[in-house]
Amino acid sequence: MQNRQRRPSGVTIIAILTIISGILLVIPGIGLVALGTLFLGNSISTSQAVAQFFGIIFGIAGGLLLALGIGYIAMFYGLLKGKGWAWTITIILLIIGIVMQIISTYVITASSLEDTKNAISGIMDSITFPLISLAINIVILYYLYRKHVRAYFGKAKPQPPTTL
Repeated sequence: MQNRQRRPSGVTIIAILTIISGILLVIPGIGLVALGTLFLGNSISTSQAVAQFFGIIFGIAGGLLLALGIGYIAMFYGLLKGKGWAWTITIILLIIGIVMQIISTYVITASSLEDTKNAISGIMDSITFPLISLAINIVILYYLYRKHVRAYFGKAKPQPPTTL
């Protein structure tokens, strides 16, 4: 089904943030895969088992980042074209991100409390970025559930027929 609706401006902004995230994931993903390959190919190492271990870890981490980055780039296309699957994937990733940010904020706060020296300033410094990210994700999630945005992605619930 061809979507003829005009794309909401907020969707364009979300798509731009998505492509930036995708690029920022692909670049280190390629780097980690390359680094892992270097470790695995290093036969002169004094501890070849350690080098192979790090090669495998870097390769797996790089592969995951690379796959996630490619997924974000595909999501960018879907968001711009109003594809329903892109809306669904974005919602899922936002919810996962929100849960992870809540957990990381809790862990950071708990670990900062153990260090009583400069506890208040340390806590504020360490949770500012996760709280800002959390707020942004919540706003984007709210926006994607707006009626006109859901309609753009073909996710709006049909209105019941009115009777006179």
